[in-house]
Amino acid sequence: MKSILRIIPAILILAIGVWGWKHFSTAEDDSKKKKPARLSKTERTARALANAQQTHVIELNSEDFLVELTSHGIVKPPAITTLNPQVTGIVAEISPNFENGSFVAKGEILVELDQSDFQSQISSASAALARAEASLAQENARAAQALRNWRDIGFDEEPNALVLRKPQLKEAEANVVAQQASLERAQRNLARTKIRAPYDGRIRSRNIGLGQSVGSSTKLGELYATAYAEVRLPLSTRQLAKIDIDEIDFEHIPVVLEDALHAYDDRQWPAKIVRIEGELDPNSRELFVVARIEDPFGRKSETSGHPLRMNQPVTATIQANTLNNVVAISRKAIYGKDEIILIKDNTIHRQTINIVWSTIDTVFTDTEGLDKALLATSKLSYASQGSPVRIIEQVPHT
Repeated sequence: MKSILRIIPAILILAIGVWGWKHFSTAEDDSKKKKPARLSKTERTARALANAQQTHVIELNSEDFLVELTSHGIVKPPAITTLNPQVTGIVAEISPNFENGSFVAKGEILVELDQSDFQSQISSASAALARAEASLAQENARAAQALRNWRDIGFDEEPNALVLRKPQLKEAEANVVAQQASLERAQRNLARTKIRAPYDGRIRSRNIGLGQSVGSSTKLGELYATAYAEVRLPLSTRQLAKIDIDEIDFEHIPVVLEDALHAYDDRQWPAKIVRIEGELDPNSRELFVVARIEDPFGRKSETSGHPLRMNQPVTATIQANTLNNVVAISRKAIYGKDEIILIKDNTIHRQTINIVWSTIDTVFTDTEGLDKALLATSKLSYASQGSPVRIIEQVPHT
């Protein structure tokens, strides 16, 4: 027991010594630790960029851009005519070309009416004219004889109109004129028994058959002109600003038409603007220009392509003014209405631009200072002015 008591103080002294050694050893190590070094500007920038947002960029370039206006319309013929005989008769003959879709030439006979009654009218009118001319000759002879008789009697004064039979002469002359007019009318009516095409055209419909009795107002059928076709193209106020309407040279404004139904995806038809309508549409407030397509059916071309059908919907591309020194920017790179993000020295610079023209996918701006600038094309979730950003790829602008 006594031996144990003698050992305890030694153990306590040893424990205190060990604790003191560890405590002071740890304090000495902490004092020996170095303070962190101050980072340089380059190192701080590199560390910030390592955690910054990333974006693709393209280099912007200024260029001249030809504005092309897009419109739409329906192909229409310049004239549609309803054929009427102007006389009453029986249909005696119908041309094989007088069928829906057939092409006809100007002056071609489409329908003939029975001419028997009209030829009889000409004979009667000719006979009446001959009688009137004979009556006029007789009155001239009587007037001449009356003047000779007056002089033979020895009267010194001039004979009056009754003596010279002037009223009878005027009546006979008027009768000749009337009978001449009757003959000419009978001849015209005979000519009207042959209904001709008034111009080069295409038959739209036929409404009569052989042996049918027709009147002067009977609708025989319809045809439309094929020399050219026209399309009314609406242009908005914004589009009109890109054409010098007051100084427009119609002959030098190219128009290209394409099939809006996409039946012929690779087909185009050249056209030209021939006139501008004088009024705005009361509903849309648009102004219509009229484009003409020559020979829409390819009848005069040596190599005819796909024809344009009447009432066919088309889209039109109209060449307008040229925008000089503008920069094209994808709509995907636009923030809000008119803001873009430029990257300068790996930081964000928000830039408001002046948009002078736009299409479905692209806007065009004349804002200065954008040539050779780097445009951020990736959508940035946090894009405050001066924020760091890291360029991950630079795509050359073409």
